[in-house]
Amino acid sequence: MGFSLAKVFHGSHKTQLHVSDSMHVSIELSHEAFYRYLFAKDKQELSIPQKLVVDVCLQNMQKKEVRNKAVPRLPNVIPRLLKSLRDPDSSARDYVDIIDKDPVMASSVLKLANSAYFNPIGRRINEIEQAVVKLGISGLRSVLSAAVMQPILQKESAYFSQSGQRIWQHSLTCAVACERIAIHRKLDPYKVYLLGLVHDIGKITLFSELSKQFKLNKEEVGPGYNAFVPPLRKMSAALSYWIAKDWELDEALIHALADQCKIKKDEEVSAFGHTLYQADLASELYVCVYPKKPKKAQAVLHELDLPMDLFEHFEKLNKQL
Repeated sequence: MGFSLAKVFHGSHKTQLHVSDSMHVSIELSHEAFYRYLFAKDKQELSIPQKLVVDVCLQNMQKKEVRNKAVPRLPNVIPRLLKSLRDPDSSARDYVDIIDKDPVMASSVLKLANSAYFNPIGRRINEIEQAVVKLGISGLRSVLSAAVMQPILQKESAYFSQSGQRIWQHSLTCAVACERIAIHRKLDPYKVYLLGLVHDIGKITLFSELSKQFKLNKEEVGPGYNAFVPPLRKMSAALSYWIAKDWELDEALIHALADQCKIKKDEEVSAFGHTLYQADLASELYVCVYPKKPKKAQAVLHELDLPMDLFEHFEKLNKQL
């Protein structure tokens, strides 16, 4: 893989993205490999009714009123967490109060808090108060955000049953990559973590809507790779941006998601947008290249000036997910 990327200009809000021709080709191959990981490739062509379903879904997702029905409202804890970053009086007690009101959330928080990534020592955490002490406020923010986003990102489907789980795992891996890169580059780690967590909301939303409509169609032959991947390639990045705007997320996050729709050779992008782009690529490499060619995957991290322990963090993260 001929990856090459110029240095990041750390002191600026913008960064120049220099992409060689060989890197552009390699990135496309990485994206294609990731789609094959999500949806096993076949040669099945779309039927006429399936083509109509795809066209209607793509048109509908451009309408805010339709998106509002397809996408859950942003969990109200997320704006509270973002607000807490600016509030010097914010305390761990505030988070405990949020979690204790929701038993399902509490269970999810404890599961994540006991994962090898968030709890490397391995001493069992059984109470939310323990989680606060062990994780600290910054760690708790990340765990809580993941816990509230998981049901939105990990949707079950009648088709390609593993895809929802894999999109969720990729989103969490990308969030961790964003956080590690942000620390490396002196950016706000929690905001960038949240960016990685939500960046594929468009992908899971469109996948779920297509699945629902195909199911209503009741055809004898179920939809295959070609029914999902082309529309996802076409619209998922833009849909993530639209949903972030609908949710009224922080402007820096919305801008970074907009960057993903237009990244090209020598494109000027925001520092957050650049970080997400590289974190997403590293997360794809982790599942598509690293298992068979770990040295090649590590070489890419080096070329992109990314933390060399990223894949180790991913391994810990995925042990218990």
